[in-house]
Amino acid sequence: MACVSIAMNCFAASNNEGIQVYKKNVHLSPEHKQKLADAITRYHNADNIWDVLREEFSLDHEENNPAVQEKIEWYMNNQDYLLRSASRAAPYLYYILQQVRIHHLPAELVLLPIIESGYNPFNRSPVGAVGLWQLMPGTASEFGVKRDAWYDGRRDIIISTRGALNYLAYLQNFFEGNWLLAIAAYNTGEGNVLAAIKRNIRNGLDTGFWSLPVAQATQDYVPSLLALAVIISHPDQYPVYLPPVRNAPYLAQVDVGTQVNLKYAANLAGISYQKLMRLNSGFSKRTTTTKASYKLILPIENVEQFSENFARSPLNQPLQWLHYKVKSGDTLALIAKKFKTIAADIRKLNHLSKNNLQAGTHLLIPNTHGIILPDDKETIQDTFASNIKKKKHVTPLHIAHHYALAPGDTIYMVRKNDTLQKIATRFHSTVSTIRLANQLKTAWVKPGRQLIIPTHPIKTQDNNPLSPGDTIYMVRHGDTIEKIARKFHTSPAFIRGTNLVDNETLSEGDKLIIPTHLRG
Repeated sequence: MACVSIAMNCFAASNNEGIQVYKKNVHLSPEHKQKLADAITRYHNADNIWDVLREEFSLDHEENNPAVQEKIEWYMNNQDYLLRSASRAAPYLYYILQQVRIHHLPAELVLLPIIESGYNPFNRSPVGAVGLWQLMPGTASEFGVKRDAWYDGRRDIIISTRGALNYLAYLQNFFEGNWLLAIAAYNTGEGNVLAAIKRNIRNGLDTGFWSLPVAQATQDYVPSLLALAVIISHPDQYPVYLPPVRNAPYLAQVDVGTQVNLKYAANLAGISYQKLMRLNSGFSKRTTTTKASYKLILPIENVEQFSENFARSPLNQPLQWLHYKVKSGDTLALIAKKFKTIAADIRKLNHLSKNNLQAGTHLLIPNTHGIILPDDKETIQDTFASNIKKKKHVTPLHIAHHYALAPGDTIYMVRKNDTLQKIATRFHSTVSTIRLANQLKTAWVKPGRQLIIPTHPIKTQDNNPLSPGDTIYMVRHGDTIEKIARKFHTSPAFIRGTNLVDNETLSEGDKLIIPTHLRG
């Protein structure tokens, strides 16, 4: 589908691949804000994807097979495992189902990562398989899943899913449409399955999956998948609670156009760093890769906040100044040449009385060419992130939620001899507003610090999607979902389903919505 252009940049494109794609962050026009709001409304009003799945299952689940019955009994006796896996799967299910449809594969394959990894993208097996789909290095490479020091595509939700489904499609073709053999081969390799088939042919035995002399792990693997499909297909016969998951896009892929610090990006989006990493689990460093396209995956509900904040962030604007640490042998003339400026401007900006420089001195350099150095990127992002992430109360001012950049706001670098009063007067603001936005405990600010200068009243209330009676709770050290549920006299399942979180991904400082009713 063609997308609407804004200032020669395509902002949003909706497609049938299970994820909304947003390109080149700009301020959202009213039209695009409305489209985004409509997409969010559709998500909240969508059907439960578990109901959709059971209607699309197409394989023979062989429910009466003793091996399948044994696995059904195991799942019914280990429902916590299913609940944890289903909770972790919630952000990814719609995307993966759409990809399964595109590849014309059985809907049962959506359940395969429950068997492989419990839907944990960071899962690593003892033999080196990694990610939701537990891809081995050789298989990953063969099906286009790349990895390097910055990035491991086996953990990337988008790339690993496409690679795994391409491998499954290959196995289906290799075994002439026999899905039990293809699924077994996904676990143990097509060579092992083919060798077992040839052995049975030599011995005059049946060559169906149930008769093959494969490893015990593979004998358990296939019935495990079939048993899951049976349980989901017959909720009345096998009552297992699975948290509701919307049959609509939950994920958005945003092209930020530049390398970005991931903690900084999480702050811009208004989500925890842990949540951002669960969606962008392919990255191995604290920043996005320098070699690939600069795309981030976010919940669709956080796209507007991220886009507005990112559009106003220093990464989207030429810097007025650069930071430079003087090295041995440096002179003002050499530094000026390096940065395409003149020595007199550097001397004036830094109030230098002579040309002699001391190694280790920090200088501000006029940035007349809009240059951004790697070191400056890190400094700006870390400084800006810390400004908007601190959650401590400001004394004597108080704010209920950290401040995030809004349209029209300004980033200002404090100069020597600046005071908050001078800065406030220059920007027609107030000292209290600037202190509030930047969480400043005192009226003194260090030269070189980046300040947010708000141009509108600061909201002091959280904008959480609460229902009447719900509570916001900040996770403390030692908390578990069960402990929190007991504290609020509610169900652990409700908390997991509402927040798409489990004990393995719960982090101190996370904010949880504590529901007082089931969100269906």
